[in-house]
Amino acid sequence: MKSLVIFFLFFFPYVICNAQSDCTNDTTMYLVAYNYIINDSTNQGKSISVSDSIIDLDRFWFSEDLIALPMEKVKLDKYRANKGYVWYPPFYSPCIALLFGNNSQHQNDVLFFSKIEDNMLRADLLSYKRYADKYNYDQMAFQNVGRVYLFVFDINTTFKAVFSHEIIYD
Repeated sequence: MKSLVIFFLFFFPYVICNAQSDCTNDTTMYLVAYNYIINDSTNQGKSISVSDSIIDLDRFWFSEDLIALPMEKVKLDKYRANKGYVWYPPFYSPCIALLFGNNSQHQNDVLFFSKIEDNMLRADLLSYKRYADKYNYDQMAFQNVGRVYLFVFDINTTFKAVFSHEIIYD
């Protein structure tokens, strides 16, 4: 029993440090992506709030864009195949919640982020619809117009490439 307690005392700080470094790394990528989006010429003058949930956003919109980046194209194809085209439900992200806090209720658009996989991050910027729950992605995307982004980062969390498309949701 004593060895179990000692093991826990040594192992617990390691787990905490790793969790914090992942959050720090992710937070950097989320912040860099957010700054890119708010400074994008198509978004000038818009007020944007950020959902504190991670949404399972597919990257299929960017298959053609990634042809110029063959390694990332392979990662995308593997990601989709391994995932089995099964979507996971949204989940709360303490990293995003801490980074962006509780946004004002008077925002025009809502930004949703995906989980960061293989140094790739997806984001959807949707126009706010007054009759929808502002942070419910499915309600916001239904019959709406938005802009989708794919951020490809290098190991130093700087941009390797950024792609975006305007889309109409059915």
